[in-house]
Amino acid sequence: MTDFIISWIRDQTGKKVANVSDSAKGCTFEFNTYQAEHQGEIYELIDTVGLNEGANGTVTAKQAMKMLIKFIRGNKRGFNCVLFVMPKGRLTDSFEKNHMLFSKTLLNNQTPSILFVGHCEADEPMNSWILNNENKAALQPYHFSDIVCGTAQDGGRFGQLLQPLREETNENLWKSICQHMLDNPRPLEPNMHLFKRVWNSLCDLLGINWKFLTDQFSSFIQYLKSLGVDDETLQQINAELH
Repeated sequence: MTDFIISWIRDQTGKKVANVSDSAKGCTFEFNTYQAEHQGEIYELIDTVGLNEGANGTVTAKQAMKMLIKFIRGNKRGFNCVLFVMPKGRLTDSFEKNHMLFSKTLLNNQTPSILFVGHCEADEPMNSWILNNENKAALQPYHFSDIVCGTAQDGGRFGQLLQPLREETNENLWKSICQHMLDNPRPLEPNMHLFKRVWNSLCDLLGINWKFLTDQFSSFIQYLKSLGVDDETLQQINAELH
């Protein structure tokens, strides 16, 4: 969970949201659900840490698969849009991995995605970063529906001075969400094709040669079991597909 998401969810819901330390990133794929009201409509905000490498080591393919099964089971209803977050600056390997995993693999590039670029409070205007041709070209392959630059900086010596910029950021982000989101969420269908696609994508992202190439369910389950995927995860996959 980024500082921006923590701050933004707190602003929308009025709830205290706990931070996630760097040591937890990569070790958990937890997701939390919040409700926020905007212009009389109730929106459900689902926040996840994503797949990152943390201070305590890297996620194995088996761990990541178990986390993603839980994520898929908890969000089968699907999403109207996806919000990616990054600080102003260079794209990271973690950003690339999470975009590949969420937009391309889980959502099959069929759900609109919006990018929020933070730490832009010193720019005038705040969207100056994305107006730069080099930055624009770097993000072009990701096909974001929109890119919003802004700030979530709160507190400290300049907290009060930055309040107008936070309000501008909030307004621009909601405007983008309302403009680009689907009228109805596009569901996640937990079928054999999705699970195989997720597993093979994890193999690509983690650099391991364990891809599964057939569509035979029993062979897929036995293959995961041979790699040490635990029985609980295998039972969850079996329950979703039958």
